[in-house]
Amino acid sequence: MPMSASSLPLRLFMLRYGKRGDPVRDSNDKIIYFDNKEKAKRQRDELNHTASPKIFVVSNGPDHKRK
Repeated sequence: MPMSASSLPLRLFMLRYGKRGDPVRDSNDKIIYFDNKEKAKRQRDELNHTASPKIFVVSNGPDHKRK
């Protein structure tokens, strides 16, 4: 049974390679989105722990409402 658009998690945040850089993608070449900023920050910190320089940043996703 297909999922309705309303049952999909919101794409509020994402990771990028630097400010305004390309989105971070998974092994299936899909952009990784988060519905929670703290989850996105934890993932960013894990990736930046081994990166030199620290290049990963949290960015607003396409479902994020801009004020």
